[in-house]
Amino acid sequence: MKKLKSIFYFLVLVPGILQTSCSRNSSLHRWKLDSPDKSLSIIVELKESALSYYVVRDRNGQSGKVLQSSPLGITRKDQDFTGNLKFIAESEISVIDESYSMLVGKQTNLRNNADELSLTFENENGSKMDLILRAYNEGVAFRYRFPEKSDNVFFVTAEASGFKLDTNGRAWIMPFSRPSLWGPAYEGNYLNGIHIGTPSSSDQGWAFPLLFNTSGVWVLITESGNDSTFYGARIQQNADGGLYRIRLPDPNEGLGTGMIEASSTLPWLTPWRIIMIGETPGTIVENNLVYHLSEPSKIKDVSWIKPGRASWSWWSDHSSPGDVNKLKRYVDLSKEMSWEYTLVDANWNIMKVGNIDQLISYANDKDVGLLLWYNSGGPHNKVTEQPRDIMNDPAKRREEMQKLQNWGIRGVKVDFFQSDKPNIMKLYLDILEDAADFHLLVDFHGCTLPRGWARTWPNLMSMEGVKGAEQYTSDTNFAANACVYNTIYAYTRNVVGSMDYTPVTFTNYRSGTAHTTTLGHELALSVVFESGLQHFADRDSAYKAVPSFVREFLKYVPVVWDETKYISGEPGKFIVMARRKGTDWYLAAIEGEKKIQLLSVPLFFLNKGTYQLDMITDSDAGKSFDYIQREVASDDSLEIILHPRGGFAAKLSIK
Repeated sequence: MKKLKSIFYFLVLVPGILQTSCSRNSSLHRWKLDSPDKSLSIIVELKESALSYYVVRDRNGQSGKVLQSSPLGITRKDQDFTGNLKFIAESEISVIDESYSMLVGKQTNLRNNADELSLTFENENGSKMDLILRAYNEGVAFRYRFPEKSDNVFFVTAEASGFKLDTNGRAWIMPFSRPSLWGPAYEGNYLNGIHIGTPSSSDQGWAFPLLFNTSGVWVLITESGNDSTFYGARIQQNADGGLYRIRLPDPNEGLGTGMIEASSTLPWLTPWRIIMIGETPGTIVENNLVYHLSEPSKIKDVSWIKPGRASWSWWSDHSSPGDVNKLKRYVDLSKEMSWEYTLVDANWNIMKVGNIDQLISYANDKDVGLLLWYNSGGPHNKVTEQPRDIMNDPAKRREEMQKLQNWGIRGVKVDFFQSDKPNIMKLYLDILEDAADFHLLVDFHGCTLPRGWARTWPNLMSMEGVKGAEQYTSDTNFAANACVYNTIYAYTRNVVGSMDYTPVTFTNYRSGTAHTTTLGHELALSVVFESGLQHFADRDSAYKAVPSFVREFLKYVPVVWDETKYISGEPGKFIVMARRKGTDWYLAAIEGEKKIQLLSVPLFFLNKGTYQLDMITDSDAGKSFDYIQREVASDDSLEIILHPRGGFAAKLSIK
């Protein structure tokens, strides 16, 4: 958020946006909220004292349901709001129109424009619940509010909310992992275009986000606006008839520490349930509802927050954080590549060769910022890597962060959270708040899914929450299928927030996990994957060995984008996208299939004028690079051959 440009909230009754109707016996109440352009509507019904909703899309005179009738409601330990409800009141329509800026993400300057309606209901005991609806041109959202006032602590124990889709379609979704030494950490394998309604192979259900293609539209479902009072939700194992229902975390997460139930005094707001909707995958890829539905920045002065690129030694040499001489090579790499940072991973505090003071002095002389790794545990994990037992303790955490600020450290990578329970959600937010006080950037690993916190705490640069390039060090299945997963991530995980995949690994960690992606595919990930901290994970020798035109591309490729355009593609198969920084455009594609594909890429996104195209493609079946330089204009199209599991990357600069 740099500076909040403008916020306008209009409270008006807008004809045609809200309709309330009752049947003759008054057993049915219905409310309809339209999006600003009237293309989407969320309709809520109170029938036989229970709430439900559905979503209708109306384009070019053709109307159809995107979501079928789906349940609403929530249960507190003291009160049930899933049945025996009575309608009490409706608010006026709030027309929300605000402009704000992001420091990370796919688009710098954003406009949050929606219509909002609040409906108040009362259960049989006279306790109240508000249902808050928002309708956007690119999706809808809802949340619950308990409006009464009380200093007592209340508990949410269940949620009836669901999302019912036509089963005649496909899904790209990830089974949620069981609690383990390393998770859950959203590092499962996405399933590629399975039938809607297929049960999860895991008794833990499904992870957000969920992507569907059905009824002629694309739909992505996720959540946002989680605060320290609430859990991170997921979806139940079975989705009979295409109905995907909310469920709470597993009690065994985080080694059994913390409650699964949300808790708070009243009044109390729940997180937003988001349904992104569009006729092409592009409306999903370009969507920013996760940020729109998050709280504005809590940091007044953000001038110290600098996203950037970082070298990283751990991927190629797990022992490197214990040797200051090895780490100095990566400081040198960042200096040579004009990258802002280098990341020092686990156990840097117990170096066997040298010490952190020597590295700090060396990095300062080179004007390269240091990022230091921390274990988030604490009693919620058993991972022994150090430093640990600091970030979970408020007093020790602030003392440590003060020391880091004195050292001139630029940020922290905090790892191994292993839970989505409210106590761990609070830990994330406490770390972000304290880090802001000491001007530290934050990167979360072994962590949950982004839920809009980068708007509220703009020092949050990135989150892992994905099976990324570190899997090349151990997972043969990932190595064999990374090309497919990468194309799915662009339509799912990376849609909801910055993704610290740690891309652009040209070499192999070991023969057993050798890449099947091409060199062009790996280079393209620097553009296709968005992350406020982009950790380039390969060994220093790998980046020095590539042709000079590849090094030049990686020296200056941005990590924050003013604009993002989806060009073409389909999850699991390929994606072509363009991203703009200033007047320069970056164009990239990755292929997920084992076949050669001829792409025709229109350059409609360019402004008028002549651009210089510098394009890097695969050569020799993806084992080397080709470099093409020519002039192009907005009415041109590029004819490009994508090799199996291949890719390309290009920069277009106006002349």
